[in-house]
Amino acid sequence: MPGKPNASKKKSQQLKRNPKRKIDDEEVELSEKEVRNTAKRNKNHTKHLSSEGQTKHTNLKQIKITSKKRKTWQLLSKSSKEHLQTIMESVIITILSKSIKEKEEIQYHLNFLKKRLLQLCETLKVPPEKLKDLANLPSLLNMERAQDRANEEGLALLQKEILTLIPNQNALLKDLDVLHNSSQIKNMLTFIEEAYKKLDAT
Repeated sequence: MPGKPNASKKKSQQLKRNPKRKIDDEEVELSEKEVRNTAKRNKNHTKHLSSEGQTKHTNLKQIKITSKKRKTWQLLSKSSKEHLQTIMESVIITILSKSIKEKEEIQYHLNFLKKRLLQLCETLKVPPEKLKDLANLPSLLNMERAQDRANEEGLALLQKEILTLIPNQNALLKDLDVLHNSSQIKNMLTFIEEAYKKLDAT
């Protein structure tokens, strides 16, 4: 039967040349040119995605750390881990206060993440200077809070002093408003804007 192999070979060649695709349950034959164009588009799309991924990675800055430096690294102190735990708990409370739906599920996942992170911190080693910074973080935070309170108190005191020095604040505000809307001020503002434009042009 010498004709059979040739017939099967011809049939396979025809299938390769005329692949079919289904559109709305109907088979449509594709020409060889369409097949080549489709393959080319897929290849270009893959190249585009890979180039995008490469450009994203090139923006990242890599820092090489020698093994000699790593030997001096130490485990996180107890105070640093406690501070980190406090921050995570405050973040969890903030998230849960805003979330109404599926609160129990969110709380479970957040607690699991907190537990996992604290486990990793048990074996995490950091440079000594970074360890010192983390240890001083609570005291620095307290200093910043005290400074904020002092600034607020000073601002309130300054407002009181201004109000006592100016007996008639309403009249002063009216005068300022009239002055602001006056033609002289508007002409001055126009003059200043024109001067800036000339400076920019030069």
